[in-house]
Amino acid sequence: MNTKENIEERFHTFLDILSKNLKDIPAVERISMENEDIEEKAFKVLLSTILSARTKDEITLEVSKRLFKRVKTLQDLVDIEEEELEKLIYPVGFYRTKARYLKKLGKILIEEFQGKVPSRLEDLIKLPGVGRKTGNLVITLAYNDYGICVDTHVHRICNRWEYIDTETPEDSEMELRKKLPKKYWKIINMLLVNYGKKVCSPIPKCHLCIEEIKELCPYYHKIQRIEKVLKKYKFRRVSKNNIPDKKGTYILKIMLKESRNIKYGKNTKKFKKGYYFYVGSAMGEKNNLRRRIERHLREDKKLHWHIDYLLQYGTIKEVYISEEGIECEVSKELSFLESVEGFGSSDCGCRSHLFYLKI
Repeated sequence: MNTKENIEERFHTFLDILSKNLKDIPAVERISMENEDIEEKAFKVLLSTILSARTKDEITLEVSKRLFKRVKTLQDLVDIEEEELEKLIYPVGFYRTKARYLKKLGKILIEEFQGKVPSRLEDLIKLPGVGRKTGNLVITLAYNDYGICVDTHVHRICNRWEYIDTETPEDSEMELRKKLPKKYWKIINMLLVNYGKKVCSPIPKCHLCIEEIKELCPYYHKIQRIEKVLKKYKFRRVSKNNIPDKKGTYILKIMLKESRNIKYGKNTKKFKKGYYFYVGSAMGEKNNLRRRIERHLREDKKLHWHIDYLLQYGTIKEVYISEEGIECEVSKELSFLESVEGFGSSDCGCRSHLFYLKI
């Protein structure tokens, strides 16, 4: 049974397994290990973290080393021409914007912080180009103090493991501060960043995951159960352009990129960012699978069925079909997922025909 205690223990075990198997240390952590002087470490961690946003680790390392050969102090950062700075940090993502931030940052640190990188989060997030993620990384790596650095990977994975239920990285940080044992605060980012990039990515590569982790992972088990349902009822994935003129049942895998309130029928509900599996059927001679699914795919369709309202905002990513009339049976089998109560099931006894899975 998934009690609160079991969920928390499972997540802590997951972090412990990753810690034992850690091979790749993220770029900024590696840079922090090369400097013993606290002020120099803080300076380099701050700059390299700003550079690392939307940038591959190998590029961050290469560019940081090049930058620190030329820019050794805050005064160097103030004195260097912005055009030269742009060339130094290219090809990091958004290098022109980052060069502009770095120039402003150097000036502010000298004028308002006595030429030192602040050690308090409330001061760090006032700096240009510095958010809570960067600020927490400076606090943990440079000053060896307690902070929780939450980027998109930490946010996604903590939610996939059902340890928290949040919509933004900042919300995730606040929840983790409430419940994550302090022994994990400084290391959770290091444990999850490369794992999130290479294995537990937005489209997860479960085949690359550690077996011990897969045995515990609630997300992996849900994916496996979905696959079993598809196999049991002989569903096959088809191209949107190659839907057969046959009767049967279909499943649409729909992605909603952002959470939003959606009205359907007499209901208005908040639909969370993630994947939705809609189960429908088309058992008529003319109103067959091809005609029904093509209607769902049209952008100019009238709002008639519940699913039409969701498809105003969501995108159909995959289509599965079975040539059997099993709409309600499949809906009941998928009820281990979070159901959207009463969706698409007004003319049958099912709880729902729409099911949710976090990205």
